[in-house]
Amino acid sequence: MTKAIAEDLKWRIILLYNDGYSKKHIAKLLYIGITLVKKVICIYAKWGCVVNPWRCVPGRKKVFSRNDMNVRII
Repeated sequence: MTKAIAEDLKWRIILLYNDGYSKKHIAKLLYIGITLVKKVICIYAKWGCVVNPWRCVPGRKKVFSRNDMNVRII
């Protein structure tokens, strides 16, 4: 499983990129991989935010039956 990167670090990538730094230089400054820098910049260019809005939440979907929905009031 990969490590999660903080959202403020992702915004820092965008700010440095907008200031004219190269992707390679940003990766060296922030001690992260150049692939992550490219991915964050791509998501920002496509969606306007640094977190992919269509990324699915991991785990199994919850399924409710009719019995789960019945509530008894005493």
